Amino acid sequence: MASPPGNPFRESVYVVGRYLRAQILIAVVLAVLYAIGFAIARVPLWPVIAVIGGLANFIPRIGSLVPLALVAISIGWVDWNLNHFLIAFAAWIIVQALEGFLITPRLLSKPLGLRPLPVFIALLAGSFLFGPFGLFLAVPVLAIAVVFYRYFRSRQS
Repeated sequence: MASPPGNPFRESVYVVGRYLRAQILIAVVLAVLYAIGFAIARVPLWPVIAVIGGLANFIPRIGSLVPLALVAISIGWVDWNLNHFLIAFAAWIIVQALEGFLITPRLLSKPLGLRPLPVFIALLAGSFLFGPFGLFLAVPVLAIAVVFYRYFRSRQS
């Protein structure tokens, strides 16, 4: 008979710490991707907008719109150029697609011991059922549930 894993409460705290670390890594990756795209589009103040865009990722749903709004404001404020805005808009769309379908599911699934598909489903369900609050808490709740599931499953064997 296999011995049960350690204290599930302690392990849950550890999982939440790994979740926060992954969220910070996602913000850094997004900031770098925004910086590349906005620099190519020659957006004024692109380094500042990229960093703010990465940090805004912590705000569910509306956080992704912050860098786009800042790009529109900065381009409109300094020198309105439709081509620059369209390139920046395309970069924003690409970053959003990468973040939603690749970066977040992969970077959150690995440190939490979850597969990308359940993470994606948890994000969708959390957002649908509980709005921004559910979107923010979906993955840590899933990870903690898995910790307790593994603990109680190992105790029964």
